[in-house]
Amino acid sequence: MIYSQTQLGRLRSCVRRWGVRLRLVESLAWGAWGAVVGLGAALLLALAARLWPLWMVRQLVAWAGISTLLGVAAGVAAVWLWPRSVTRLVRLFDRRFGLAERLTTALEIGEGQLSPPAPIASAQLLDTWAAVRQVDLGAALPLRVPRRALLTFGLLAVGMLVALWLPNPQELVLLQRAAVQAAIEEQIEGLEAVRAEVAEAEGLTDEEREQLLRELEAAIAALEESGQKSMADIGDAAEAVAALSKAERALAELQDPGAASVREGLARAAHEMADSALTQGVAEALAQGDYQTAAQALASFAGDEGEALTRDEELALARELAQAAQALAESDPDLAQKLAQAAEAIEQGDIAQARQAIQEASEQMGAAGERVQRQEAVEGALATLQEGREQIAQAGGT
Repeated sequence: MIYSQTQLGRLRSCVRRWGVRLRLVESLAWGAWGAVVGLGAALLLALAARLWPLWMVRQLVAWAGISTLLGVAAGVAAVWLWPRSVTRLVRLFDRRFGLAERLTTALEIGEGQLSPPAPIASAQLLDTWAAVRQVDLGAALPLRVPRRALLTFGLLAVGMLVALWLPNPQELVLLQRAAVQAAIEEQIEGLEAVRAEVAEAEGLTDEEREQLLRELEAAIAALEESGQKSMADIGDAAEAVAALSKAERALAELQDPGAASVREGLARAAHEMADSALTQGVAEALAQGDYQTAAQALASFAGDEGEALTRDEELALARELAQAAQALAESDPDLAQKLAQAAEAIEQGDIAQARQAIQEASEQMGAAGERVQRQEAVEGALATLQEGREQIAQAGGT
């Protein structure tokens, strides 16, 4: 080896130092052009968002920032990750700095690829170092962003600002979709709550409960399916409305038109029996809608347990039962008849017959309560479905 390891190491160190400077210069250029590419992609997205309902302005702003930063990062990463050997660098710097292949020749001599006489090699090395010292690295490799990249980026930025500033009709579609989605989610929660209430509701037969739950579950499933698609097609609001309307029609068939009058009759009966301590428990339970407790309280007069009533108390009970019978005469004639029979039997002193009539009346009252509770469950489900249908229709503009 003609050159010493120290001389060769100094030469390589100088080339590597220049290589770092070159990467810094290229980082500014590639980073700037990466920003141009990123912002250009964001501008294309903004223009597409004016043709199709894709993103809101705030989302486009975020995309623009992220895309630009990713472009810069990709450009800078490409510069620093691209491998460059010392041999490649010396050839590049020979051309770029006008060194007439001095660096290349010196490296080849140092690595033993060329074997000139020692005086010639020494002279070549001295000449190379003299040329290297004359290189103005700051002027040859200035740290500045390319003007074309800055100009292009500025034009794209102006275009992006205009695209974001001008009103975008597609945003109305996106807002409408979001409103439909929120309405659907709210109604799903409401229907799930109603489903839980129906599952625990009293007064329903197994068949009626199963039918109610089946219709509610079908409506929930339809809403969930519409909710999954509503952000892609506003027409799914109409599908959700149609699903709820279908469930409404199915539940409407379970309505009992006479249950409302029975409920009113029981409320009147509660009012009539509230003025007596004997029937106050029955009255309070009826007023609270606890019909089974009211029936049990009434049935207690048909048993042998407890203290026997005095004749005055029996007559007072007969009056209360007669008044309750009158209150229920139109809404529930069967229950009214049993109460009237019990009152008449008490007045005639036929306690056995009175107890039998009271027992039958309590059973009728329990059945009437189940009828009312069944209707209330159906009405509650229908009210939730109707409210949900109206809210979704309003949100979707259908």
